[in-house]
Amino acid sequence: MNRISKALIWFVASFIVFHLILFVMWGEKQEYWYLYTGIMLIAGVSYIFYQRDIESKRLLTSLGVGIITGLILIVIQLIFAAIVSDIKYSELIKELTRTGVYYKWQMLVTLVFVIPCHELYMRTVLQKELLKLNIPSWLSIIVTALCSASLFFYLDNMWIMFFIFIVQIVLSMSYFYTRRIATTAVAQIVAVVILLIFNV
Repeated sequence: MNRISKALIWFVASFIVFHLILFVMWGEKQEYWYLYTGIMLIAGVSYIFYQRDIESKRLLTSLGVGIITGLILIVIQLIFAAIVSDIKYSELIKELTRTGVYYKWQMLVTLVFVIPCHELYMRTVLQKELLKLNIPSWLSIIVTALCSASLFFYLDNMWIMFFIFIVQIVLSMSYFYTRRIATTAVAQIVAVVILLIFNV
């Protein structure tokens, strides 16, 4: 078995700290967006571990897969919305408001900074390092999705957490295929922008 890398040790240590912070602030929903944004910006230090995979797909291919993945995410949201009212666009917006997202600039910060930082953290420092350990690819995908979704546990809404878990499964699969974080970042941005456009 391959040796555990410094990047993976950094992930485990920081992941525990982030959960402790969120646990201490549990119930402070108005502060959640600020906490999560701050945590992801701190996690942006993961950039020092970023190295493009030699076997990664070409950038245009990766972007194309990202756009397709974004459309799949929209379909997933529509399916969930038809089953559970909490996942409807209007309800998700209400949940965002309860967490402290009131202004368009906050959504812009999320798109421009938080999503890429989240992707660097989850793909570069976790999923990629798990793959280096030669564990089954499906296990690395599930573990990454679980870790990502767990950061939303403190919203006290299991349906939203489950929705995020499924979304993260799809994102982890797309990353496994292209080995580029551009794919997963583009997918999320495309999904958010299209949902915003058609629900204004």
